[in-house]
Amino acid sequence: MKYIFLLTLLLLGCNNKTDESKFLTVSNLFSDGTILQRDTTVSIWGTSKPNIQIKIISSWIKELTVKSNNKGEWQVKIQTSEAGGPHSLMIYSENERISIKDILFGEVWLAAGQSNMEMDFNYCCNTTDKAESEILNTDISEIRMFNVKKKLSYTPVDKIEGKWVKASREEITSFSAIGYFFAKNLYKELNVPIGIIHASWGGSRAEAWTSNEVFQELNKYKSSLQEKEKESKENLELRNWLKEHKSIPLPSSGFDLFLGEYLRKVKPEMNYMSFYLDNWKALDYLGMDNIQNPNKNKNWIELDSENSIDKALSSNNFRGVALFKNILLINDTNQDFQLEIQPEKNMPWGLWEYDIYFNGTKIGSSLIDTDSNDYEFNKTLKVYKIKKEDLTNGENQIIIRTLGQTRLGEIKISENQTDEPIILGNWSVSVIAEEFFQVENYEYPYMSLFNYENKNINFSKIPPKSYLTHKTFSSLFNGMLNPMIPFTIKGAIWYQGETNVEVGGPNFENYKELMPLMISDWRSRWGSDFPFYFAQVSPYFNYQGMLPYFQNAQSSLLHTIQNTEMVVTNDIGENYDIHPSNKHDVGYRFSRFALKNEYNFDIKAGGPIYSHNKINGEKIEIYFNPDLEGLSIKPKKTTGFEISGAGKKYLKASVNIVDNYLEIFSEKIKEPLYVRYAWSDTANAILFDLEGWPASCFTTE
Repeated sequence: MKYIFLLTLLLLGCNNKTDESKFLTVSNLFSDGTILQRDTTVSIWGTSKPNIQIKIISSWIKELTVKSNNKGEWQVKIQTSEAGGPHSLMIYSENERISIKDILFGEVWLAAGQSNMEMDFNYCCNTTDKAESEILNTDISEIRMFNVKKKLSYTPVDKIEGKWVKASREEITSFSAIGYFFAKNLYKELNVPIGIIHASWGGSRAEAWTSNEVFQELNKYKSSLQEKEKESKENLELRNWLKEHKSIPLPSSGFDLFLGEYLRKVKPEMNYMSFYLDNWKALDYLGMDNIQNPNKNKNWIELDSENSIDKALSSNNFRGVALFKNILLINDTNQDFQLEIQPEKNMPWGLWEYDIYFNGTKIGSSLIDTDSNDYEFNKTLKVYKIKKEDLTNGENQIIIRTLGQTRLGEIKISENQTDEPIILGNWSVSVIAEEFFQVENYEYPYMSLFNYENKNINFSKIPPKSYLTHKTFSSLFNGMLNPMIPFTIKGAIWYQGETNVEVGGPNFENYKELMPLMISDWRSRWGSDFPFYFAQVSPYFNYQGMLPYFQNAQSSLLHTIQNTEMVVTNDIGENYDIHPSNKHDVGYRFSRFALKNEYNFDIKAGGPIYSHNKINGEKIEIYFNPDLEGLSIKPKKTTGFEISGAGKKYLKASVNIVDNYLEIFSEKIKEPLYVRYAWSDTANAILFDLEGWPASCFTTE
């Protein structure tokens, strides 16, 4: 049988167009290096000409035949065997054929979520721990990852982009670090190939990963769905229009710059600001041709006395890069002049950067020519001197290039000696680029500048603005998850929620209602009640006090969704970085749940989860999940426990460990009613079980 198969491959392989089929396709999930779930039935699917026979010949089972439907779609189920390989697969119809080599049978898991799942071994300014060691020493060809290319869609799509990559030295750089460490520990314990399908998007909301059908079942989302349907038509027109202009990805978000300035003061060793600054400096060319040759450009629009670009362009809160031009008449070039600039009154919060040019020479900059130690996100009054050598008798050109919010600000030019402002005429504006959400090839921060320089743009003809983003309902389910269904998986690990902290509260009822429906929907579509393990969001200073409420909502999912587990991360967070570098512990904890629940290892997994309490006089007894063997508090000198009476005014509490429960009390509260633990954005774990697993935050309210 083996020799017959090899001979068949040899004969069919004589045609050099084997993998250049015009009509015959197979999902990219089935490509060289694929790992398929062992000892089960898997589906393989693709497209071809309508109503023709498709043959599948594999190295491990007899030939299968299926007929494509009227749309040219075909799907076949095939049995896999025990772990191992490599195997080969041939798919052919009429004169077209596709060969797939180096297929392994093993364990396949989905890793999904937002940036903490996306974080790889070269992520931003805080790469994962152990990166250098893993890249230098890892060579495990039986661990492979398929990174799903980012894609947004209002409707479900069928095509998935990506490829299988082996865990071999620098090849792991692009791996999800959590997915990698999860796979590595499974491989160590199971000694079988491990495949990870990784689909994540930093900053995404849970709603984006949920199918449209789930929202249709919930009346509260009816108006949102109607609005989305309307927007989908507008957005298609807008995206097609934007594709006609060069896209320049922004180096970072405005919040990154704001955070960089803040962290410079509280955690200077992170050097967060300098990571982005060089990339911003690289944008200095924008508009330079018009700055040096302002009269060459005929696309100047004269503004009224309010200097409103929105009024001039018939737009709403236009953002991007623009040049503001004016003329200063000078009769005596021996005088000293200065220019003052500050934000206009009621300037909305957000990125507003500027560069000031006098007769083509830059005399001031808020960002591009600024040292990282001097940068200020929230602008204040700045004074820039105009050197005598930059002056010209008669007309002098002033150009201010703004980036971000397209607003001129308040400008005052005066002679140094008199401080009397020089009256200028109306300003003119030339639009260089518009800032908008990327339309393809998405990269952080997912915003681009679409270049309009030296183009005659009729702004009244630009399609209405509507955003399709990684927060839009169902956008990521449609674009990234739907095309992988029904690829057989063993289970899913999930790290998402940071963005949902920003939009929910105080009880996060929408999140608690949505997550069970999302998971149930996924399981239904895959046809499997697979395990769903999720990570709790880590401590971070900027959640406006809402993190413990969200963490508590995450804990509640364990009681409402079957076959779930939660990885607690309160002990490995970094208060001033939303992306903690410790990803090996997260991956390890995920793997322990899998080994215990799915592979029948006799091991401990998971830490103390609050169960119930009893009020016993002046003390409150706190009990945890029933298989708890003991508790410890580290370090013993500090406490994350608080206690209150009827007024819910919490005070620090004392704690006694009694076997497998706690006694919480305070000499100042004689009739206690409530206890809470780790109840702040930056609360770090101090409560552990005897094996070192941290407890989640909790409240008895």
